[in-house]
Amino acid sequence: MDRKGRITRVISEFDAQGWHRTGTPVDHESARWLADKARELGFAAELESFDLSRVDPRECRLEVNGERIPGLPMFDGTFTSSRGIKGRIGTLGSGAAIGLGRVTRGGAENRGLDDARKSGSHQGLVAVTAGDRPGLMPMNATVFPKSFGPPVLQVARETEAQLQESAEQRLEATLTVAVERTEAESFNVVGRIEGREPGLPPLIVMTPRSGWWQCASERGGGIACWLELMRSIIEEGPRRDVIFVATSAHELGLMGVHDFMRRRPGIETAAFAWLHFGANIGGALDPSARFSATDSELETMASTALEQHSANPVEAVPRGTTVGAESQVIAGLGGRVTAMVGGNPLFHLESDRWPDAVDVDAVAGFASAYSDVAIELSGS
Repeated sequence: MDRKGRITRVISEFDAQGWHRTGTPVDHESARWLADKARELGFAAELESFDLSRVDPRECRLEVNGERIPGLPMFDGTFTSSRGIKGRIGTLGSGAAIGLGRVTRGGAENRGLDDARKSGSHQGLVAVTAGDRPGLMPMNATVFPKSFGPPVLQVARETEAQLQESAEQRLEATLTVAVERTEAESFNVVGRIEGREPGLPPLIVMTPRSGWWQCASERGGGIACWLELMRSIIEEGPRRDVIFVATSAHELGLMGVHDFMRRRPGIETAAFAWLHFGANIGGALDPSARFSATDSELETMASTALEQHSANPVEAVPRGTTVGAESQVIAGLGGRVTAMVGGNPLFHLESDRWPDAVDVDAVAGFASAYSDVAIELSGS
């Protein structure tokens, strides 16, 4: 089977597994599946477990003006009982018991909701998730497993007009954000390809494997590239060790990458370099892509390979900027990293599904480019 055929199989199987939320049965199945995929290549994959208190949404809704609007909690917020919070709904800063705000993909207006969460000016909050397409776009829980602020219900963008009208009229409402906590575990998929000179600092290839909904293009392209680089390195035979890690809990405070580093103190700077496949590698509905590098050598290497192989143009971000959440952690600790992310109007939406959301040609081009980079780095 050729590269595009392998990528097609990987992403279609990943999508079919279900909602890849950390610590769930689907997450466990997906970890075992990915480890098996790696073992088929002759890679000694292991599952490294870490514990978490899983949030299981139960009754999560806003009742206002005779309507019941469902949603999801912010997983690093607090929660209500099944009785909920009763009071008037109003805009942020209005003093109403329930504040109405909105969030976008990293937009400046998100600060309004962040400030309301920190200030305690409302007993509860409703966040309209204004994604690029209709649907509910959950936000990552950046401080998980910690929590802060009042309960927050995230709702789909198509509810915004009716909620804004209710807030302007200061209607009575009931906000319920009731969940159950379940002690659970998740897994990083980890292993090492031994090099001819094992004393050299290792190269590390990393990608997240968890997220909201099926996340076919958000996570599938990165996972497919991760496996393709593994195949290329095994076939080439590296000079230095190459460690592959597919981390879980991307959406929950990046718990996976922190556990990986906890087990290997100092690895962020002891590694020769890190290659990171971030979100939306090869999204079909937005061909834009960006890459970053922490030094000129990595930037030149990645730029040359991407120009040669990529199906889509890729923009280099300014030096000092790092794309991809996990790679930002590594760079912030002084690690040497090059990372790539793509565009995706279906980001964090339930409609991010195989096959419509994925451009297999683009994924194959990115996999070929970074295979060249990985072979060069692992042989140096």
